[in-house]
Amino acid sequence: MGQPKVDDKNIAFMQAVSFVNQTNQHLFLTGKAGTGKTTFLKYIRENSYKKMAVTAPTGVAAMNAGGTTLHALFWLPFGTFIEDYPLKWDEQDGNIYNKSRLFSTIKLTKQRRAILQELELLVIDEVSMVRADTLDAIDVILKSVRRDMRPFGGVQMLFIGDLYQLPPVVRDHEWQLLRQHYSSPFFFDAKVLREHPPVLLELNKIYRQNDSDFIGLLNNIRNNECTPQDLEYLNSHYQEGFSPKEGEQFITLASHNKLADSINQEQLIQLGGTLHNVKAVVKDEFQQSSYPAEETLPLKIGAQVMFIKNDSGEDRKFFNGKIGVVKELQFDKHQVIVGFKDGSEDVTVRRETWENIRYNYNKGEDKIEEEVMGTFSQYPLRLAWAITIHKSQGLTFDKAVIDAGTSFAAGQVYVALSRLTGLSGLVLKSKIPQHSIRTDFQVVDFMQRMQAGDEVAKVLELCQRHYLGQILLQSFRWTSLLEVTLDLRESLTKRNIDSKDAALAYFERLIAALQEQEKVANKFITQLYAMLRDKEQLDYGKICERTQSAVGWFLPKFDVNVLLTTQEHIEEWKVKKRTKKYIEELRSLLLDFRRKKEQLTHCLTIADILTKEGDLSGVVDSLHAKEKTKDSKIKVANDDDTIKDTKAVSLDMFMDGLSIEDIAKKRDMVVGTIYGHLINYVGQEVDATDLIAEDKLNRILDVIRQNPEKSSSELKVMLGADFDYPDIKIGQKVLELAAD
Repeated sequence: MGQPKVDDKNIAFMQAVSFVNQTNQHLFLTGKAGTGKTTFLKYIRENSYKKMAVTAPTGVAAMNAGGTTLHALFWLPFGTFIEDYPLKWDEQDGNIYNKSRLFSTIKLTKQRRAILQELELLVIDEVSMVRADTLDAIDVILKSVRRDMRPFGGVQMLFIGDLYQLPPVVRDHEWQLLRQHYSSPFFFDAKVLREHPPVLLELNKIYRQNDSDFIGLLNNIRNNECTPQDLEYLNSHYQEGFSPKEGEQFITLASHNKLADSINQEQLIQLGGTLHNVKAVVKDEFQQSSYPAEETLPLKIGAQVMFIKNDSGEDRKFFNGKIGVVKELQFDKHQVIVGFKDGSEDVTVRRETWENIRYNYNKGEDKIEEEVMGTFSQYPLRLAWAITIHKSQGLTFDKAVIDAGTSFAAGQVYVALSRLTGLSGLVLKSKIPQHSIRTDFQVVDFMQRMQAGDEVAKVLELCQRHYLGQILLQSFRWTSLLEVTLDLRESLTKRNIDSKDAALAYFERLIAALQEQEKVANKFITQLYAMLRDKEQLDYGKICERTQSAVGWFLPKFDVNVLLTTQEHIEEWKVKKRTKKYIEELRSLLLDFRRKKEQLTHCLTIADILTKEGDLSGVVDSLHAKEKTKDSKIKVANDDDTIKDTKAVSLDMFMDGLSIEDIAKKRDMVVGTIYGHLINYVGQEVDATDLIAEDKLNRILDVIRQNPEKSSSELKVMLGADFDYPDIKIGQKVLELAAD
């Protein structure tokens, strides 16, 4: 995928990038249709150093954003969340979740916890559809998993969406309960955001429309300021019984699926010719509710179709919402030829593949990675004589017929109209009444909190300094290091490794050193926190001086008592028996220690930056770049011999308790091959008697000693049918080791 084109003169866009990349401030990025919200999300995905997850409230929205659903990431149950609700545990309360029931319901595996603990940035696209109680549930989960009582457990939130478009779905019986706890169902009325509101930024440079009268009309509709003159002007586009002329590519925007489907079917039948129902190719895990295109796409030559995805090629021959006509169906070549009435070049359309992803945390790389769980492949087209207003969100049309009668829901007039590039391409099938043009007053009220441009720059600098201060504070937290060390010590007590008592003694010394350092670190955190929150006498020079002193105290002690002792322990124990898995876990622990040392060293640079005045954007970006470069070097230093060959994979599975037959089955190999892998480790991690009974081994050893010149095949004849070649190899390996 190519880099999205960015208008660096778009001040709001660039400020939003700075807030995301250079602060930990929660941000709500909004903007009218066509102002570049999708471009912004793509830019952040490709230009942020932060460990992020991209989510959306629905499967289709998540596919379009290139992420996963909120429910999938957090394993949220479907229902209503009220944190302190007194549950009666009867049937009527079945879909109501308080904090206790929420945690008894969600399945947080070790991998899910790792993702949530490492997450730095959570993006929620199409946030207008997210309910307030859902956001509070996410806040509660993150605080608990991360053991951090800051909003969202210290994760930065990036909300993207247009509140004037699709609202949250709340059933009447749910609202009867929610209204006792929330002012509105919108995300901004979540308790966590009431207490800690996000910075609001609006992308206001319109790339879709350039008709000033039309832009003014859309603004008035958004802000509940539509005048009688505006409505009269709008309804002047009403044409009773309108039917487009031959060759005019109008699309009808309908209020309901049934109406849109009916129009498409009628037009398709009138075409004549052969109907082809093209099936999507769905592989592995991909929920039907998340299908981003038609599972069965009906196509005929002459059918009016619309692209449902932007062209990912260099030429950009089509975009999401571009309308054309099917000219040829070349299924033998797996392609469809689409032509256009505007004279633009025909496009050869091939199947596109959408991915259903799951996030995983890669500790070695210190990255949150995407794992593809399933794919959906289909031509990125749909019939386009008609489409619902709901499904038109995010699309752009030159010509459209709006056919909704009096059935408009709040916000639908704005959604439908804002799809158009100008009023010259608008036809109303029925007049729009005044009561259909309304925006929820709570949305209008919330949007009026937008800060002026000059204020945003001041807020950005304060947030940058706050962010750097938070990094300093986090760098002196020892809790996670102690937890992972204690966990490894605990697991060691249940293992059977060589020199176990000595290994446990090493851990006692290590834990004592970390606990001593944590006590001092906690005292420094208290002092640093007090200095950072003293708004009236904020002395960055003093903060820098104290940080330098703290780093000077910690680094030598951390080097000698933590890093060096762990490196020595690894070197000493990696030659002992049955320690391969233990050594791998020690190397993982050593990686944590090296990163902590790098954090401490990093504090010197951060403290120095805080003493500088003015815009910190350049230095913060530079800081992130250096941090990532250093981290990759740390990873390489820790990875000297961790690349697993095929023998090591078999050994790991054997040490995890799998039988040789099970390993062979899982690896799709023959049993003899697995024996061959494990024989390499006899005398190290594996004892010969782990692979063969002791009496059989003794018999083999006797025969080999008595016939030292015989080949394996000759020895097998002498031993008889109860003995196999792998058995003989084990005996030969034992004698070879004895000779050494």
